[in-house]
Order: sequence, then structure tokens, then C-alpha cells
Amino acid sequence: MLARRIASLVPHGKGLVVELGPGGGAVTTALLRHGVAAKDLVLVERSEALARQLSRRFPAVRLIHGDAAQLASFEWLRCHRVRAIVSSLPLRSLPAQQVRQILDQVSAIASPQTVFIQFSYALHASYIGMAQGFEREYTQLVWRNLPPARVESFRYTLQVPQAAAA
Repeated sequence: MLARRIASLVPHGKGLVVELGPGGGAVTTALLRHGVAAKDLVLVERSEALARQLSRRFPAVRLIHGDAAQLASFEWLRCHRVRAIVSSLPLRSLPAQQVRQILDQVSAIASPQTVFIQFSYALHASYIGMAQGFEREYTQLVWRNLPPARVESFRYTLQVPQAAAA
């Protein structure tokens, strides 16, 4: 139920869908079933064991064995438009400095209208200081998940100054 709710928030269209911390692949499966093409899905997994498992389970999906705190260092991500970033990372349980690094990297690979989706087991929405340029668009509790989970989505709305765009 939770994985389907997360996947349903990914907009259809062109661009990559980057999944941070795919773990065993439950959300990955839901994303593919939702219609995200395997060629457009990029998994970023830090654990070597999980990365090996994911590469066997999803051979057509691009896998980056690396850290979400270094997203902008993966040149391939910087060269493509990212339509959505789906995070299964436990941001609420990570040190604040590490969370800030990850969120800064989310902003670094985002483009106008990129959607950032995060879930947590907290009953109250409190992503104060979300990734720069993102505004909360949606929040919902998924009561049928055990334990209940909160899914939030944010849209990148940072405008490029006219002088910089010229």
C-alpha cells in the first residue's frame, strides 16, 4: 500500500526517476508497475550487498552504487532531466549534517518541476528546511501501512534569474 501510494505521486512524462535507498526493491517494483520505464529509473544504493541484489532483481534498471550525499558527483545524473526523486532514506533518524548534505544534493540535481517524494513513520509533517527550492505539495498518512506512514511530496519551484538564463 505504501509503495503504491509513493509511486502514484511520480508524474508521468519525460525525465529520470531517481530512487534513493531502494533497499530490497519494494518501491522500485511499484514504480515500474506505475509505468516508469526501466530505462528512466535510476537506483542509488550505498550498501554493496543490496546493490548486488538489486542489480540481479532489476537488470534493466540503471544502478548507482553510491551515496545520496554525493548525487551531483554522478555525472550521468547531471546530464539528464530529473522528473522525480523518490527517497526511502530514513532522514529523521540520520544526523542533521548528513540530512542537509543529502537535501542539498537533491536540489543540485533537480530542475524546474522536479518532484521530491519522501516517506517517514512520523505522524506529523515536519520537514522544516526542506531541500532548497522545493515547496510542499502533498502530505498524507497511509494508515493501512504497519506502522502507519506519512508520504510527502515537494515540487522544485526555484526560478532561474533572467540574467543567469541569458
